[in-house]
Amino acid sequence: MQSCKNNCMTETLPPNLRERKKAETWTTLHEAAAALAQQKGLEQATVEAIAQSAGVSPRTFFNYFPAKEDAVLGLHEPVLDPAEAAKLTGADDLLGQVTLLLVAVARSSIGETDSARRRQLLKKYPHLFARQLEYLVKAEALVCQAVAEFLASDPSWASGAEGFGPDETARMLVMLAAVPAKFRAKSADFDPASGLSPEDLAPAVALFHHLQRKLS
Repeated sequence: MQSCKNNCMTETLPPNLRERKKAETWTTLHEAAAALAQQKGLEQATVEAIAQSAGVSPRTFFNYFPAKEDAVLGLHEPVLDPAEAAKLTGADDLLGQVTLLLVAVARSSIGETDSARRRQLLKKYPHLFARQLEYLVKAEALVCQAVAEFLASDPSWASGAEGFGPDETARMLVMLAAVPAKFRAKSADFDPASGLSPEDLAPAVALFHHLQRKLS
């Protein structure tokens, strides 16, 4: 009955209040899951224990997360903001534009969670990286779709490149665009809590272009 009560109350709220209530429940579940994993261990952070700590039913838990690992890390389904996709102009530096879009979509799957705690949990339970990687793959797929649509609408790209159509060209472009982001993320002075900003990525993108010119 608790699950029905919580869900029914949420569904009858006005749209803005309903979304705020959902966000609050998501945060409560994530905080409960992360705290249990950190304090008692990942094995003890069962769906039932997380739900009980958050004051909801296990059924409600699955309305927000498909698995306990997602709740522990605080993972969202990635979202592509149309305003970010609109920044793909093809002018000056398309690769850099795709890199920034890829970073923005990837960050949407993590949100504003405690990055230091997440790093500690990933270090303690390395197998959780696989779960996070699944969300990054979803983020790449969204960006590939957006880039393919952009290329198909641009006369200079619509016919494809080297015999490959917009979809395949977009996939290669997104793979290349990930290189500067990965390079910067693995730098010794990189702070995950600060994330990757356009200014932060600029030197890595410039190095990528320089190597591209030298090798071509």
